[in-house]
Amino acid sequence: MNIDRIVLTTFPGYFFSQIRCLHSIQQYAAGFPVDIIIDDFDIQHWPTYVTDCQLYITQCFPDLDIAFHQFSDFVGQNRLKNGGWFRQQLVKLYLDQFVTGDRWLLVDADVVFTQDIRLDTISATVNNSSNPIDVGNRLYVKFMLGTNQPWVVNKDEYWCLSSVPFRLLHRDLLQGLRAHVESLHGKSLFDLHLELFEHNQLVAFDPDSQTMIMSEFQLIELFRHRYYHTPLPIGRCISSGFEHSSIKDWNTARIWFKQQLPVCEQHWKSLENFGKYRA
Repeated sequence: MNIDRIVLTTFPGYFFSQIRCLHSIQQYAAGFPVDIIIDDFDIQHWPTYVTDCQLYITQCFPDLDIAFHQFSDFVGQNRLKNGGWFRQQLVKLYLDQFVTGDRWLLVDADVVFTQDIRLDTISATVNNSSNPIDVGNRLYVKFMLGTNQPWVVNKDEYWCLSSVPFRLLHRDLLQGLRAHVESLHGKSLFDLHLELFEHNQLVAFDPDSQTMIMSEFQLIELFRHRYYHTPLPIGRCISSGFEHSSIKDWNTARIWFKQQLPVCEQHWKSLENFGKYRA
């Protein structure tokens, strides 16, 4: 793969899943340094989480070249009072301000690769009918990019570009995206999102399909497809084999993890306690 680094974003709910993810990266994409960006907000119910996370990963992968970062390293994140989903998507739109290099494989920490990773095409799933998320994503892309064509091929096909939680990103791609949005709206991408979020104009879900629904991957890929100097082909299928479930670790049986990973009592109790307040 023609990349400089692999970047993982994680939070307490993927404390054990992130180890499975890293094992699969070692199997199918070995040899690259890894950046791990840790969500260190809203951890009052697991105050030792950041240290626990760093130590657990380094103990499991003592020979891996790892650089740790925290969401709070990003200027302005302290203005986000709630909305973990919102915070985690914004961080990806500013990935170039966290990590070195110019080309990265960005991976969500609950992904487990099952075969070699292909980055020469953008994977997508395609539906012929819409749902509230598809509609909300189109409203979001239309507003952010100022386009009347917030779709990939035609308005009657709904290409979901966020269904695959890993992708190739470039430094100049993210910088170009932010410059495009900021030139159009006259304010920073961060401030624009925060303003919309605080006024309930940008949400995680709207069953009535009337409100913008944020999807950082949909925004990135539509910008790459329509505006970037080197777009990638978009395929109608998944080009790389992987497992992904979005189920938080506290909803998974401890014995299942113990069959694959070292699971200490302290970490499991901390995870369970954290999950009680996030259910």
